[in-house]
Amino acid sequence: MTNDRRNQDFSTMGNTEFYNEQKWCEHCQSYVRFLMSVNHSYCIECGGRVRLFSRSDKERFQDTVQRHKWQAS
Repeated sequence: MTNDRRNQDFSTMGNTEFYNEQKWCEHCQSYVRFLMSVNHSYCIECGGRVRLFSRSDKERFQDTVQRHKWQAS
């Protein structure tokens, strides 16, 4: 695979991931697309601030990290 082909694949993959990225909107109670500013991200549906995870997903993620923490060391 040439460098040009590799760069083309990477740039296409990056755009796809960018357009599909979602964060949790507390107001909408769902994962939504968002607009990103320097300090915060905002829901494109209601304009409210969004965060990476819902509360339940955040707790589940933290539990998973703690259970598998020993494997990383």
